[in-house]
Amino acid sequence: MTRERPAYPPGNLPHVTAHTLSYLRPALEPSWSVLDVGCGEGWVCAELAHEGREVTGIDIVDVRKTALPSFQLWNGEHLPFPDESYDVVALVFVLHHVPNELKPGLLREARRVARQRVFILEDTPRTPLDRLAGWMHGRRHRRQIGSTADFGFYTQREWEALCPEHGLAVGQSTRVPRFERLWWRPWARSAFVLDKVASTP
Repeated sequence: MTRERPAYPPGNLPHVTAHTLSYLRPALEPSWSVLDVGCGEGWVCAELAHEGREVTGIDIVDVRKTALPSFQLWNGEHLPFPDESYDVVALVFVLHHVPNELKPGLLREARRVARQRVFILEDTPRTPLDRLAGWMHGRRHRRQIGSTADFGFYTQREWEALCPEHGLAVGQSTRVPRFERLWWRPWARSAFVLDKVASTP
């Protein structure tokens, strides 16, 4: 069942949400359900629900600014769902906030909960300026949520190497144009469509 389109406040949220969806939608079949890990204010979830998809948002804090059909708080590590609960698990600008030592565990959790695919949209620094911007962003976010945990940004090639180690084959690895999302934040980003690989006995 479709829901009403979300009502955005003034600003660039419609544009950045549409940008995320322009990379996520091609990874979805028409009837596929989505778990949005680290859903933030909820705009991507709300748009997917408007399309009639089964969608759930989870995050470590509740900062929703729009109504979602389903939302849960989460401890940042174990996803509170049974195996293969959703067709696609999406992590949109989430993994750089996860300490490096916990990244593999979250990838394994995403793979466990996904029936078909995992989708990642991430900042993937390529220059010293990218890395500085990422570090400043990480520090600011930590202050906003009152956390002292570590964080870390991987390059596109590092993600391409890490994901297959945890049962996720790289179906697509796309370099996102720097000025496509917000021209005044021209940071290096990448989108990954990761197909779930069957476990070996």
